[in-house]
Amino acid sequence: MPKDALTIYRAACELDKLVGGRVDKVAMPNADTIILLFHTSAGNFRLLLSCNPSLPRAHMTMMQYKSPETASGTLMYFRKRLTGAVLTEIVKDKCERMIGLEFSALDELRERVKYSLKAELTGKCANIVFVEQNGIIGNALRKIYAEAEGKRAVLQGLPYALPNPTGRVSVFDRAELKARTAAFTGVSARTAVSKCVAGLSDATVNELFFRLGIPDDVPPSDEIIDRFADAARALYDCPLSPTVTYETDGGKPIDYFITPYKTCGGEAKSYADMNAAMDAYYSALFSAADLAAYLKPLRAAVKSAVAKNKKRLADATAKLDESAAADNDRIIGDLLTANIYKIKRGDRSVTVDNFYDENGGVITISLDVTKNAQQNAAAHYKAYNKKKKAATYARDAAEKARSALYVLDGISAELDLCTEKRELDEVRGELVALGLIKPENKRKKDKPIPSEPYSFDIDGAQLLVGKNHAQNDRITRGAQRTDTWLHVKNAHGSHAVLKTASPTEYQIRRAAEIAAYYSQSRASENVAVDHTLIKNVFPHGGGKVDYKDYKTVYVTPKN
Repeated sequence: MPKDALTIYRAACELDKLVGGRVDKVAMPNADTIILLFHTSAGNFRLLLSCNPSLPRAHMTMMQYKSPETASGTLMYFRKRLTGAVLTEIVKDKCERMIGLEFSALDELRERVKYSLKAELTGKCANIVFVEQNGIIGNALRKIYAEAEGKRAVLQGLPYALPNPTGRVSVFDRAELKARTAAFTGVSARTAVSKCVAGLSDATVNELFFRLGIPDDVPPSDEIIDRFADAARALYDCPLSPTVTYETDGGKPIDYFITPYKTCGGEAKSYADMNAAMDAYYSALFSAADLAAYLKPLRAAVKSAVAKNKKRLADATAKLDESAAADNDRIIGDLLTANIYKIKRGDRSVTVDNFYDENGGVITISLDVTKNAQQNAAAHYKAYNKKKKAATYARDAAEKARSALYVLDGISAELDLCTEKRELDEVRGELVALGLIKPENKRKKDKPIPSEPYSFDIDGAQLLVGKNHAQNDRITRGAQRTDTWLHVKNAHGSHAVLKTASPTEYQIRRAAEIAAYYSQSRASENVAVDHTLIKNVFPHGGGKVDYKDYKTVYVTPKN
């Protein structure tokens, strides 16, 4: 991850526009994050500082965060000290992941005082520390109560001290960097530099060695360190080209960079400045996390329902297997009735001619000694009727279980395709209708805005692809009679509508590839996709349709 001192330094340089601005508002959406609203001559800006151990960061943000209803004591302290304060300087460090915000403010006696806000963005030891004018810690988002090896105490009333040094060497100290790397033996220059350089992540070191064309197996030398140091120094002053990389499948953010890194994969997207890139990265990251959290109970409900219906199907199948021998009871009852004259009370068995056997064999039937001949025959007829009735109920239960599993399989496919909360809300509505989850108690005054399907352009023709049953119904019912409808054959998947009256062979094939991609057959290589005109499609709601006069093409799924 390139969230190193270099990246933080270049992002902090963009914060100079806040210098001279006044703090109008202080908010804390959570215990690890503080947001300062600055009023400057250029406008209003929101600066986010977070000491979250997993995602420490400092950048301007456009994202809206919900604050707790009750302000904490820490927030009240920061509001008292910083509201109305003027930012006089931003202190940046090229080799350590730290930013210092210097403020000038009026205290309770209306005297001018200076405060410092230290943003220590050092991973699991990250912290946001407020330092009084006399260098004493006034407050901190994370209190460290006991000084331990490798750490320092951070408590109100203690003198502020910088985080413990890492022992690494800056690229600006060329001689020491050469001496440190030369001490390594049996390792490559890249490994040696990664272990001792300060301010640069492994991703940045790897990128620089790649750009310099230095192989992995080359040992450290003064020449290589000189070339590396020159390239690394240049990154602190080079023109910015902020980039965020996203997963090609799903759009989840991977990382952000000051310039595109060729050694890191993903789909790159450029931004105007580093703060915009960071805001986009973290907004997408938290949106993905929120979506996953919202999706989790829906998946759990589907999983539970699938397990229950599989058990019902297994029980019904076992009951049907048990009832398969029902005719034996009827046959025995008939044989006993035909041979009543041979049976006496107390007989344990009777051997009779089996007139149901084509070969004319005999059969020995066990008897209940407490019953007479008529009662033994009646017991077998009763067992026969009971099993036949049970088989009827079992067949009905098995059919209902199979139908439910089919519907649940379709809903599971929907959940895989949904990328927005609105889409999940529509799937949630299906689960509520099925009685799998409870409806929300909230009364929504406004009608929810329908979610949007995927939209693709294929040689000038628009292709709409639904992500859930509600979208599938909307795009199918809202299409023109001459549009082309596509769906993967014999599998759950999205409905696709190609909005053109005269599609070319290429447009049909490309649309079929996309329809196959957004289906359960995505991993297959040769997928059958049916297509026909909308006038031949008859929707029944819930994503179900009947269609006729269709053709089938075989394609490899491709987005």
